Order: sequence, then C-alpha cells, then structure tokens
Amino acid sequence: MILSRAFLSLLLLSPVPAAAQVRLVGAGIVCPRESRGELVPAPGTEAGHIRRIEEGLIFDLPDRIVPTMDDLSFGFRTALKPGTPTQTVTVVVTHPPMGPRGVEREEWTDVIEPGTQSLNLFTFEEDYEKVPGPWTFAIELDGVPLVEVPFEVTEADGRGRIEQVCFQFLS
Repeated sequence: MILSRAFLSLLLLSPVPAAAQVRLVGAGIVCPRESRGELVPAPGTEAGHIRRIEEGLIFDLPDRIVPTMDDLSFGFRTALKPGTPTQTVTVVVTHPPMGPRGVEREEWTDVIEPGTQSLNLFTFEEDYEKVPGPWTFAIELDGVPLVEVPFEVTEADGRGRIEQVCFQFLS
C-alpha cells in the first residue's frame, strides 16, 4: 500500500510531458485573398517578418496538397490540451531552399493560451516563396517537436480544385 501511494504521488507531481501539452485542431488551405494584419519582426524567417493574421479565418479545404498560387495560404491550427498553462512555443516551417539565401527552416514564436486556438499559416506573397516540394509545419517547445503536419507544394496539382472552391475570392 505504501508503494502504491508513493507511485501515485510521483505520477501526480511529475510534469506533463511536452508532447501531451499541444494538440492539432486542423490543417489545410485558405483561399487566396489579400493579406491583412500587422507585420511583426521575425528574424528567423527569410522575409524577416511575419504578418499577424486576422482572427476568424477558417480552412476552406482540409487538404495538404498545395498549388503555388498568389495569396494562397496553408498551415495548421493548434490548441492546448485541457489543464495546460499558457505556452510560448516555436512555430517552425521547413521547405526546400527558398530565396536568395536558400533558407530551408523558418521559425517564429507564438503564445498559445488556454481556451484559445493558434492559427499559423504561410501565404505565397512573393514569387521566390513558391517552392515546390515537401513542407512541414511544426510546433516546438524547447527544441522538441510537439505537433508536425506535412504538406506537398506543387506547381500545378490541385489548381482546378482550388479555383472551384475559391471562385469567390479569385479576381
């Protein structure tokens, strides 16, 4: 009986493993539209900044095959698991070499608060960003991946599907 109580106490006092703190809510594509939001410094990115996007965006397609189209966004939504305190995490996007420096890993910090969801997207705003190949979005805590979502960026695959779903947003 004493061993059982000691074991139970150890379990209750042990910190929650990092992987158990963040969960994937969804992933997909957001139809092309004009990007809105404040530009904030993000030195870990090729552009040197990210855009804090508007609240309320939803995935128009729950797809992971992404054609290179102007202003098309894709990414993932995460949240904290119940009982987890606010977390400052690193969002990481890996992709084939991009831009003049051949960047393959871009990162920025994000704060996920209990009861909220965090949406992180990549939007094709510049031609040099449209790099076909495997892309991965991840949430890391202290260098440990908690959530990873793979995408495949293509030059043409899926354009018709996107145009059909996103007709109202295309000009």
